[in-house]
Amino acid sequence: MVAENFKNVLGATFNKRDGVELIKIENKYSSAIITTLGGSVLSYTPKHQQDLLWVSKSAVYDGSKPIRGGIPVCWPWFGKADEQGLPAHGFVRNMIWQLEKIEQYDNGATGVTLVCESDSETKKIWPYEFKLSLNVQVGIYLTLNLTTQNLNDQDIEITEALHTYFSVDDPRGVVVQGLEGSIHIDKLEDSAPEIQRETVEVYPAKDSVYLDQAGKALIEDKGNNRRMVIEKRNSRSSVVWNPGPEIVKGFTDIDDDAWLDFVCVETGNVLDDVVTVAANSEHTLSVQYLILAG
Repeated sequence: MVAENFKNVLGATFNKRDGVELIKIENKYSSAIITTLGGSVLSYTPKHQQDLLWVSKSAVYDGSKPIRGGIPVCWPWFGKADEQGLPAHGFVRNMIWQLEKIEQYDNGATGVTLVCESDSETKKIWPYEFKLSLNVQVGIYLTLNLTTQNLNDQDIEITEALHTYFSVDDPRGVVVQGLEGSIHIDKLEDSAPEIQRETVEVYPAKDSVYLDQAGKALIEDKGNNRRMVIEKRNSRSSVVWNPGPEIVKGFTDIDDDAWLDFVCVETGNVLDDVVTVAANSEHTLSVQYLILAG
């Protein structure tokens, strides 16, 4: 158990669900649950508010696959792999990450840092040396910093995303602001890219990529009387996804009616927004979430 080295850290508790290790953080501002499987955040709940995140009631916790929901890490590629037989959205969401540290910050937030590194198994999939770290800051905000360290004497190219599942009252009519002016690619319609002129309304099913989008985004969840603010750094892409009533039937770990409970607004660098990480250097993708009333 990861708990052995961190059992005296204030506000941190450790347990297992089936085969998956869970880290619970609680402080005066909020609580969170993080798992070492895939370095995924499963819950973030500010005091006296509901959870920001959605996790499927049918999610699998035996370690055989990523837990459906929360904030999975997609890396070093997003979407389908270039080679047949390799996993979609990369391989680190299937790995067990190591808990490197838990720390208390002066602002009252708690920081949790998880890491995973290249080994003989990862090199069979992706032939590069790397160290990937995820720093999760639990406080008034939820902040994630995903740092890629290129340990090679050559540049590497990656695509990446923090695949955030937001809990909403009903995705139909949810509005996402801040994507205007980006290049919209509708992956369901397979239509030509176009400039996004207006705010984005989620009419499931939806699978849309927004390239050259580096600014703040805001989700209006009117049914829950709240807005979720997304501020990001070193990200040039956003993705909006909900499977809708038909596509959801192809997921064994999402109940058929659960598409009504979430919308994914993902932060990253995907498709043409490729990141080149120079030899022996690093790149950090950062995102911060804030919940506002109304």
